[in-house]
Amino acid sequence: MTNHEALLRLSVNSHDHLAVASLLDNNSNLIRTTVILYFGTEPVGVNLEFALTQRMASYARLYEPSEDADAWLTRYANAACDRLRNDSIYHQANRD
Repeated sequence: MTNHEALLRLSVNSHDHLAVASLLDNNSNLIRTTVILYFGTEPVGVNLEFALTQRMASYARLYEPSEDADAWLTRYANAACDRLRNDSIYHQANRD
């Protein structure tokens, strides 16, 4: 399944496991690189890669079929990682 097809399926159902798996498979380098950029090479990277893919799947409802799927994924991977990092910082600051 192409990124475009996966995003179209996810725009209808963000829990489409086949489409999520396809995004993860097709974009493993992008996802890994983005996670490393925002979080470093910590062992939690695999969990973050899956969390990032899930976030991208939930944003698929914003995907316009006329958009370039690869550019869209790059943009939303960065936005999702930025939000994940901010959420992590917020939770660490308010742990007590």
